[in-house]
Amino acid sequence: MNNSNRTIDLANEISKVLALAESGEMDPQTIADTLEGIEGMMEDKFDASMSVIRDFEANKKKCKEEAARLSERSKHWDRQAFNLKKYLLECLRASGRKSFKTATNTFSVKKGSLSLEIVDEDALPDDFVNSQTQIVNEIDKEKIKKILSENLKAIEALQEKGADVPPELLNAIPGAKVVRGEETLSVR
Repeated sequence: MNNSNRTIDLANEISKVLALAESGEMDPQTIADTLEGIEGMMEDKFDASMSVIRDFEANKKKCKEEAARLSERSKHWDRQAFNLKKYLLECLRASGRKSFKTATNTFSVKKGSLSLEIVDEDALPDDFVNSQTQIVNEIDKEKIKKILSENLKAIEALQEKGADVPPELLNAIPGAKVVRGEETLSVR
């Protein structure tokens, strides 16, 4: 037996003990005692890891909250700067000047940028209008997913039993497939 206390090594030890149990090389009491000891250490490791995970998740939440707070604070300063610039523009206009120089800055009234506004689309000459016909396909993804998910479960059940999978299950809806994502850890 390995004396490592790493979680993965403990998990591998359980696998080895179970293999020895299947081969009949260990008596049932030794197997039970060994598994009980290893599983006790693994419980401690898993619980400790979960505690660290919860701390990480709490820190992530705090970071998101702080980011939202700082974003709102940033918008506040943007509004303050915008309002002060607007005030200085009003002062320049009131003085009748287009520019004003200080020792460190030059303030100028800048013309507004141009933007296009279509007031009557039907009145525009044809040279300026491109007409298009668009075909929109609406796919019933939920229906397809339901059928293919049921098929995948049936295929997996047959494979677990070692049975052959009928071809009609393999390509139930041509042009679509469901894919099982990576395994994840569920903790309750």
